[in-house]
Amino acid sequence: MSRIFKTTENIYNAVDSVKKFGYAAVDGTKTIATPYCERIIEALSVHSEISAITSYSNVAKQGYLYFVYDLNRFDYESAKRMIEAVDYKSSI
Repeated sequence: MSRIFKTTENIYNAVDSVKKFGYAAVDGTKTIATPYCERIIEALSVHSEISAITSYSNVAKQGYLYFVYDLNRFDYESAKRMIEAVDYKSSI
């Protein structure tokens, strides 16, 4: 299981999460989370086996989370369940 990444962190921590787990949850509002997610996707573009996309979900603890996930490993519903689990176990 991964964790929630802050937008002040190095994006390669989140990139490694997508490579290892298939997703990376990002904390922050749309204004700051979306560019961070775009940078993650750009960094992943060198990996032809990963088809990354950004999405958003309302979650119980954080209220909402943006996330990047690999379409080759998860559909939206599966990725959303993973994000909900990360939110549930988070300490942010």
